[in-house]
Amino acid sequence: MSNEIAPEPVTALLAWLAYQNLREAESLIARSGERAELGDRLTVARLSSDALNRFTQACDAIPGGQSAAQQVMAPLISPVDEFWTMTKPRVQTEQRLRLMVVASIELELVQRLADRLPEPALSVLTPAAGLWRAIDHGSSQVLDAINTHTRSADELSLYARRLLGEVVVMAQRLLVRQADLRIVLAGEADDELSISTAMLDDVLQSTAARLAQLGLSV
Repeated sequence: MSNEIAPEPVTALLAWLAYQNLREAESLIARSGERAELGDRLTVARLSSDALNRFTQACDAIPGGQSAAQQVMAPLISPVDEFWTMTKPRVQTEQRLRLMVVASIELELVQRLADRLPEPALSVLTPAAGLWRAIDHGSSQVLDAINTHTRSADELSLYARRLLGEVVVMAQRLLVRQADLRIVLAGEADDELSISTAMLDDVLQSTAARLAQLGLSV
């Protein structure tokens, strides 16, 4: 028997990650004018383009395209928007740290699901170079801030813990509302959320380990 994820849960996953990437692109664009250096502006443009590409590709992979994708996204918008609101960065380093965390979670999640994803979702969601660029850029920004004493490791650790905590809140709300997302993570109905929660815990632990490598305590 195939262990491929059924079409409806795959659609829910595509919609979730699509909307998350849309918010990511909007966040980068909104703060892109904070520094005037051309090199940073070009980097932000590339990262924003990467996120928008992931958004459009995920929408296009949903049967019915972007029109259908909007309908699937509707019940996902509130939890995702709340995450982005509650983790609003005060400075650019926090913005890039959030970028790194969100990209890391998507990367870790998709890696765990890859052998169960059908086409075309597999081609769309297989970790792209853009995710690694986001992780590498966010990581370098954190290290630069710590090494140049513009931000302390303790200060950034506090923000990183807040990010992970809000990811948990967002995930819990999504899983309670969306049975299809529980099926994606658990491979079965998982009404008690035990299997899907364990999968997310594993993803968060891997992301926390990546943060620890930067010298952050989470």
